[in-house]
Amino acid sequence: MHPRLGDAAVQLSEVDEPLEESAALAWQLAPKLCYRDPGTGETCAWYHGFWQYLRLLGFAMTPAYHAAFYRAAFHKAAERDPVRRVLISASADYCTLAHAAAFLHERGSDPQFTVVDRCETALALNRWYAERLGLRLTTWCGDILGFEERESYDVICTHSFFGRFLPAQRPALVRQWATLLRPGGVAITVNRIQPSASAGMPTAFNPDHRKAFREALLKAAEARHGLPGVGASELESAADAYTRQPAGYPVRSREEFRELFDRPEFEILDLSWAPVAKRAHSYVGPRTPGNDEYGHIIAARR
Repeated sequence: MHPRLGDAAVQLSEVDEPLEESAALAWQLAPKLCYRDPGTGETCAWYHGFWQYLRLLGFAMTPAYHAAFYRAAFHKAAERDPVRRVLISASADYCTLAHAAAFLHERGSDPQFTVVDRCETALALNRWYAERLGLRLTTWCGDILGFEERESYDVICTHSFFGRFLPAQRPALVRQWATLLRPGGVAITVNRIQPSASAGMPTAFNPDHRKAFREALLKAAEARHGLPGVGASELESAADAYTRQPAGYPVRSREEFRELFDRPEFEILDLSWAPVAKRAHSYVGPRTPGNDEYGHIIAARR
């Protein structure tokens, strides 16, 4: 069973994703399931509960914006060796799984997928999607750096994950991917490159960004005559909560991105750069599809 063809103008790729349904589901699940910091009590519900709505309105950067690269990358992986086991190293929702499954299906592969994330909401959404499509999926809730598996993976895939780590921590992440891959297995990822960002500092919404983001988001929702499962006042509150949070630690140069894989454990098979070709709205700010360059990399475990 494989994904149906969707509306490319909305989805930005031909992979169908049931965002109308999953948005309302994530909104309900996040307050109950989202990770809560044991020390501070802070939760990521502001992110995972809101993310699907951002996707519906075109305000979230996802693998769908890089579908051509991911298709080529998964096809390249399948041409090298059979792809039987795929690890998705963190995922805000099921988007990475959807694209991996669709593109590997094109190559006749029906792999066992594993999704690792520290938040149970994200994992629940992946399980929900996998059940709909009959995909073989296991999930593990926790930090990818602490994940262990007896059987290695043929492919590890992720999207915009480096921003979740301080620059000094990123080599440990790449080494962990190398540990989990079999020799010859490939790592596939995309990450935004932001030369104007401050070194070692998370990007954040300033007051002008916050106001412009909120206004653009509410205008987009109004144009759709509302969103499933959430009212305008709730959406406005969610936008305010979202923009109060820092947006992660940026990768600031091509060199910084390349050097993460320019190491003894990996051979870089393909490295390319491209901006996002189209956006659903004119607003550009932290966390939204913008005019920045994106790095795309395929690297094989030696």
